[in-house]
Amino acid sequence: MINHMFMYLSAMEVLTNEDKKELCKEAFQDISAILAGLRDQGLSDFEIFEFGKSLIDHFDPIKMENLKKDSDYQDALFREANDL
Repeated sequence: MINHMFMYLSAMEVLTNEDKKELCKEAFQDISAILAGLRDQGLSDFEIFEFGKSLIDHFDPIKMENLKKDSDYQDALFREANDL
């Protein structure tokens, strides 16, 4: 699994490009092993692909920003409705 050294870095510490590269390399190996395990347990390649797409969508920065804007807008509407 991913080297735990990175999990203990404080919020103030900055990862170097080499640290990021190594972390991503380890994550890729971990994720590949997990996906292979899903295949071994009977999931099809298509099901694994769809699962991977849903993970990517979950971390899509544009979608995350749009969700935040929608949430902020709804919060503003609720505040305005409460003021009436």
